[in-house]
Amino acid sequence: MIDVIDNISAYFDDDIVNIIYKDLKSNGLSDEEIEKLLKEKHRDLPMIEINIFQLNNYKLGSIGFTSRELENLKIDFVEEKLLSNDYNGDNPTNKIVYLKVLFDKESKKILGCQIANEKNIEARLNAIKNTIEKGGDLKDLVKYKVNPTDNEWNPDILNILALTALGKNKEDANDIKAKDVENLLKNKEFLLDVREDYEYQDGHIKGAVNLPLREILSQKDSLPKDRDIYVYCRSAHRSSDAVNFLKSLGFEKVHNIEGGFIDISFNEYHKNKGNLENSIVTNYNFD
Repeated sequence: MIDVIDNISAYFDDDIVNIIYKDLKSNGLSDEEIEKLLKEKHRDLPMIEINIFQLNNYKLGSIGFTSRELENLKIDFVEEKLLSNDYNGDNPTNKIVYLKVLFDKESKKILGCQIANEKNIEARLNAIKNTIEKGGDLKDLVKYKVNPTDNEWNPDILNILALTALGKNKEDANDIKAKDVENLLKNKEFLLDVREDYEYQDGHIKGAVNLPLREILSQKDSLPKDRDIYVYCRSAHRSSDAVNFLKSLGFEKVHNIEGGFIDISFNEYHKNKGNLENSIVTNYNFD
């Protein structure tokens, strides 16, 4: 039994809406039916309340503002996204969790959160709600004990996201969003896939060069130092490591692609209505 309202897309940014589209389409709804549900993006400005929607394969949750609402309000904010396997709490799914936190650029106060997972979203949304109500910021979120039953120091992905956001510098603002990858291909930019060969063969961006992370040091001379290099992996973890490593080797024009190939796959699936023929990827990977 799914729980979808007519303006469900008003509660989420476009990257989460891509997940909604994939879930509904893969469970039999027509494109016309789906786009009718996703068309309305207006709602009253949010109160600090938790909103949860149950789809076929995903449970979605949001609290606070979306990026679209913050832009309309002209609030200077930053968004931090993390895709990671769910390994915390009483009943971890070990499936990919799609997590995004929005925070004020200067004060680092939490402004909103969106999450998609098979289940296990309530504790994380409650953590965000409690942090917002107390006027908390990223530092408070780093220390927040999301799952009381976990060991003393077994950080939840929400803690890891906050810690990652705090550790970023201005150069990390050069990260590329999945929706912008198509323009990179049109401009014939250099895309580097640092996953293993078997992952690459299962699906990749057309024209991307495959060089597994573990081979970068030995194969560094095959990479161009005079061009921008755009790096991706499955979920942006290995690519982030690759970007930092390449910078340490003297590559100055290196950029990470947020959300990795999973995020790219959701974006492409929605954009091309599940038709690979016109896609920039050879196949999709959603997990």
